[in-house]
Amino acid sequence: MGRENQLVGAFGERAVETELLRREWLTSNVNASIRNAADYDMFAKKGSQTVHLRVKACGEKYNEFQFGGFRPGQDISFKDIDDSDFTILVKMGSNRADDIFYVVPTKLLRKQISESRRAYLAQSRRDGKPRKDTGHWTLHLGDLRSGEDRPSHGFRRKWARYSDNWKSLEK
Repeated sequence: MGRENQLVGAFGERAVETELLRREWLTSNVNASIRNAADYDMFAKKGSQTVHLRVKACGEKYNEFQFGGFRPGQDISFKDIDDSDFTILVKMGSNRADDIFYVVPTKLLRKQISESRRAYLAQSRRDGKPRKDTGHWTLHLGDLRSGEDRPSHGFRRKWARYSDNWKSLEK
């Protein structure tokens, strides 16, 4: 599973790089290998515009994005994130035509992860004990089958305006 996750992540970075090159952005992938090396996965430049990009990918069988590396017990910060910082979420399809890209401002994404974290931790477990903050959070593309709206679900709908929104990088 670990190797598969690394390959999906590497695919996501290459797919984003390809899309950016197609749109005449110059890219620099700052990851020296398949493993993450920095806060940003790549920098991109078009004319005088420069953006910092983080890339998250999920495989074709999955409908959620995993976010780790947050400190358990501490709020998730998003206030100091620059407007030129974006996270590109890649939902792999069974072929290129089925790939979906969400170009989301990282500040907004972090805010949504924070809201999901807060809502999750505010609920007790079934046995009445408090939930544990592991520093790892998941945002689901699909809605809950019950129709209930939770901060961690429904991102296919919530991020519809960010789907394939490469123009948002150009400000």
